[in-house]
Amino acid sequence: MGFGMELLFIIFISIAFLIYGVRHLKTVNQFSVFALDRNAFGSFAIYCTLLASGVGAGLLMGAAEKSYASGWFYTIACMGFTFQLILSGWLVPRIFKWRDCLSSGEILGKAFGGRDVRLIAGVLWLLFCMGIVSAQVVAMQRVSAMLLPADWHFAAAMLLSVTVILYSCLGGVRSVVITDIIQAVLLLSAMLAVVVWGVHLTGGWQPFYDHNIDNLHSLIDGNTSLLGMGLLFMVFFLGDALIPISIQRVTMSRSVSQARTAVYVTALIVSFVVLLSGALGTVAHLLDANQLPRDTFTILLERMPGWLSMVLLVGLLAAVMSSCDSYLNSAAVAFSNDVLAPLAAGISDQQLLKYGRLATLVIGVGAMIIACQADDILDLLVNSFEIWAPTLFPPMMFALFFHNNPRSFFYMPFVSGLLGVFLWKWYVHDEALAAGAMLCGMTASFLCYLALFMYRKRLCSQA
Repeated sequence: MGFGMELLFIIFISIAFLIYGVRHLKTVNQFSVFALDRNAFGSFAIYCTLLASGVGAGLLMGAAEKSYASGWFYTIACMGFTFQLILSGWLVPRIFKWRDCLSSGEILGKAFGGRDVRLIAGVLWLLFCMGIVSAQVVAMQRVSAMLLPADWHFAAAMLLSVTVILYSCLGGVRSVVITDIIQAVLLLSAMLAVVVWGVHLTGGWQPFYDHNIDNLHSLIDGNTSLLGMGLLFMVFFLGDALIPISIQRVTMSRSVSQARTAVYVTALIVSFVVLLSGALGTVAHLLDANQLPRDTFTILLERMPGWLSMVLLVGLLAAVMSSCDSYLNSAAVAFSNDVLAPLAAGISDQQLLKYGRLATLVIGVGAMIIACQADDILDLLVNSFEIWAPTLFPPMMFALFFHNNPRSFFYMPFVSGLLGVFLWKWYVHDEALAAGAMLCGMTASFLCYLALFMYRKRLCSQA
């Protein structure tokens, strides 16, 4: 497969997705359609968009690279994503009751009675999305580096990034979901084909099995490693639980049963993808154990036949682009509905739509700038989780069970969560325990909620 064919492939993908975005420019004429497009998608579409938005650079490339360097440590920890989806599936009926809201910030604003709460939620989600989208742009640079010579891969990555930004801007969630269907099918097909090829190349299932058993034994022998793995598992379990994208996918569904089935099926498939990602790292390690982790996929590509290398690259691009577009759309919705709407009372629907599209462009460009300064995909994700989980996950969980809460029930746990993160970072300097900062913040926030709940219960009993 020559350089010209690879470049044509990238250009073809860019043009095809842009054309689809342009086709929906006129049909996406209301902000509610741009944000949710309720009842427009069937069960398969909801499943595909849940899978595609969840399986991005961190789960696929990041897990494979970490598996190459550290064995199954990070792969097992990444199974937290599966349990996060199971938690979301259990909460689907409660989430669906908020179907009239276009964003998570709007839900929190109504549950805690304040536009300021809605505004804070919107701003923090924008920061979270900036980190996630940056991770996807870094991954696009990695994939482009595998495809093209050094003097072309940066330009190709920017072209792919701009493509995602533009079709997300033009077609809103409709473009995102339809492209997610294509990307989810490509992703699963590519991952399975490459793992089967890799295991065969390294001598079959027995050497592959023996290597993994030895790795697991060495992992169990290290108590610090187990503690670090447990902390990281909890980060992936709770770090992006009930994030606005998950809420968005549930509320755009036609029914509770459709949403719940889609979430549970996605949880099953995500666990499969996690294992495949770890297997890719193991195969690369068996082939060449003396390279840098970031060269994991390069090791595989150098030994693949041309047709299979194209299959792998298609799968990687599908994973990266699908996750990137979902977060871009969700961030744009948060800007218009949670930041702009509370500040500009009486703003029209068309203005919200216009500023939502503009926000997609600005957030995307900002993420591209951050990506130029970053390198580690998984670290970008963990740092992003520290923005959302300690501050907004506990209030969102509380809002699903209790409505009409005082503002203090938002602000006090919010501040407690931030303090927990800062104190952990201040006193704990062991890199293996760095993931504990998010969990410390969440624990502080939930303990604050417990104290507030008991206090309110006592007041009610005295009344």
